[in-house]
Amino acid sequence: AIGSPGGRTIINTVLQVVLNYIDFGMNVGQAVEAPRIHHQWLPDRTSFERIGISPDTIRLYEMMGHTVYFRGSQGHAHGVTIDYETGLRYGAADSRAYDGRAVGY
Repeated sequence: AIGSPGGRTIINTVLQVVLNYIDFGMNVGQAVEAPRIHHQWLPDRTSFERIGISPDTIRLYEMMGHTVYFRGSQGHAHGVTIDYETGLRYGAADSRAYDGRAVGY
């Protein structure tokens, strides 16, 4: 289970965490902590977290015509996963949220 507050960034935040976990093989903690990007129709710009996105990636976005914007952080994702082989549960609270907790039982 993955969730995030964040208004207009909820969908992109949750999607990126899920993609990191499923497609890129990260554990839930790595998936939650990975840097994020966000594109919104209005204003028409692509937001990047200041830390973790390579300059080459940013240049590629600019070359494709995106207006690039930098922000401190995006969303506060939290997640809990279950390893069905062992029954162990793993939780991750986003370090972007100073008082976050991930709990499963």
